[in-house]
Amino acid sequence: MYRVLLVDDEKIARIGLRTTFDWERHGFTLVGEASNGQNAMKWIQNQEIDILITDIAMPVMDGLELTRKTKELCPWVKVLLLSCHNDFEYVREGIRLGASDYILKPTLNSDSLITVLNQMKKKLQEESENRQIVQQFEDQQLVNKQKMLEKTFCKALCGDPAAIERIKTECPEVSYRIAALGINVFGKTDAERNDLLTELGEVLKQALYQAFGSFVSVMLRPDLLLAALPVHHPNPHVTFYELIEQFSQHTESNLLDVSIGLSIVYENYLDLQNASMEAKKMLAVGFFHGPCRLLAAEEQMDSISASPYPFAAALHELKESLTMGFHSRSEQMINEIMKHWLPQYRSKEEVLQEAEELLSLFAVFKDADSSIIRKIRELGRLGYVTEVIQHVKDGYQTIVGGEDSSRPDKTLHQRIVMEAADYIKSHYRESISLQEVADAVNVSRNYFSEMFKRVTGENFIDHLIALRVKKAKELLQGSSLKVYEVAEQSGFNDVKYFSKQFKKIVGVSPAEFQGLLRK
Repeated sequence: MYRVLLVDDEKIARIGLRTTFDWERHGFTLVGEASNGQNAMKWIQNQEIDILITDIAMPVMDGLELTRKTKELCPWVKVLLLSCHNDFEYVREGIRLGASDYILKPTLNSDSLITVLNQMKKKLQEESENRQIVQQFEDQQLVNKQKMLEKTFCKALCGDPAAIERIKTECPEVSYRIAALGINVFGKTDAERNDLLTELGEVLKQALYQAFGSFVSVMLRPDLLLAALPVHHPNPHVTFYELIEQFSQHTESNLLDVSIGLSIVYENYLDLQNASMEAKKMLAVGFFHGPCRLLAAEEQMDSISASPYPFAAALHELKESLTMGFHSRSEQMINEIMKHWLPQYRSKEEVLQEAEELLSLFAVFKDADSSIIRKIRELGRLGYVTEVIQHVKDGYQTIVGGEDSSRPDKTLHQRIVMEAADYIKSHYRESISLQEVADAVNVSRNYFSEMFKRVTGENFIDHLIALRVKKAKELLQGSSLKVYEVAEQSGFNDVKYFSKQFKKIVGVSPAEFQGLLRK
């Protein structure tokens, strides 16, 4: 509906216009009427009209002055002047002031009025569409500019000199910090989580801009936002804590965690890469402190040092204790290892690696139990060191909790190796590796290698070569294939290497072996 205001000092004229024309049926609504221009100004000032129908000759403020003020305050409004025969000079002045059309009062009827109003409506529609096109273009220009700035920022974070220079052009160099914001969402499906992360990422960008005047921010991952913040806030920590508090309450039941890693202040954009790494490193330290934390580099610098604790030796000692069934000593060793899961000794990645090796060791000592294998796969989903510690302790209880678990299952090694041997037989023609086979039987690479040699008496690679040579002998005996074809079908990619290994095991070359068979 297009909004229409009637202004005429003759009440009968206003009543006639209001009652004799079906406004709503033609797509218009009367928002009000006034007896002079002064009384009509409240609708104009509130921008509540699209079309103004006004008499020219009125007391207090005439139609020409009303037209002038209307076009100043609301340029889009279409003005229809009503005049008498002797008002023609005034009509010309009204047109000059911006009126769209005029109708002589003696000839005014429903047909003439609807003709003019429809023309105005069409013009309003066209102008509205044009404004939308222009606005969409301007919005898209802003979006494209921001995307280009984000792309340039990503390159600058990797040390690209040209990108750094472009950043300087777009954002005059000032003191700045880099903030790394990590977003964790819990209790959602993967699809729901991704949608929520996308939404929260945009909200965080806006919040950072409003709080700090962030000149650029970019989502490096759905759960990681990196922002460059100009340093002008007297106490940025307070604002960051307010931001964390705001987003920690975004969802019910503590299903959202926003933590922030903050670099020290830098003066030069040449340091963007270092500042970014520093902020992300601080965010990773949050793994040791729990959810919804602010970790500033200047407060954490002195806490990181090299680890003096020999994990490999401790793991070997733990393995011996488990083998002998010394559970008290084993538990003591596990606790000793986990005591060093602190930021001054370990990174997040090192903690997860050590936890995986502990669980892999437990898996070897538990008969036909897939729960520990599941725990190994779930490690990457854990957000904090306290969760990892409990996860490993639960895994340990799995192998010591039952009455019959005081000693490791002596047949477990044989069973795992048999499963591995079956896998090798099925894939010997492919370029399989020790790691691939270890993954197939759900144990770590090192433990599988040791276990395989203990059970079979040979290394994995020696076993694989022997199996391939055995298959090659069968092919040489039962077919007329050429030597290079036999090599290829038995899993050897290099015919020279095949011949060397064949002769080493069989005592003659493949060609000689084939020749002996044909005699």
